[in-house]
Amino acid sequence: MDVERNKASMRRVFEEGFSQGRVEVVHECLAPDAEDHHDFAPGQDFRDHLAGIITMLRGAMPDLRADVEDLVAEGDRVAARVTLTGTYTGEPFGATQPQGQRVRVEQFHIVQFDDEARGVRHWANVDEAGLFAQLGADTVPV
Repeated sequence: MDVERNKASMRRVFEEGFSQGRVEVVHECLAPDAEDHHDFAPGQDFRDHLAGIITMLRGAMPDLRADVEDLVAEGDRVAARVTLTGTYTGEPFGATQPQGQRVRVEQFHIVQFDDEARGVRHWANVDEAGLFAQLGADTVPV
């Protein structure tokens, strides 16, 4: 297991996927049968769901940036603390309309990798409630 290769794959999802909008990176860095254990969208194809989330967030915040604050790896797992920032000016989602406010959301992710440095399992703690509160939404859309 190449820990540095796994870390590079994890970093690509955030830096190229989220920050640059290159959703094809999701399919390159995750195995086709990757499992998402984050409860925001149970039962969905993880790669397609993540690509959709990136597209939705970048549509709402065209200047979206994902900063990998910490990246720690051991064995076949990589843990990341990531901060998403952006200005809500684009396509609305949830119960709000764009108002130009800056948004900051902290996330924690753990990904288990296979021998080809592709993510096979994902666990996350994402402050969706904090995100939607910053946008003025009453509820988190599912």
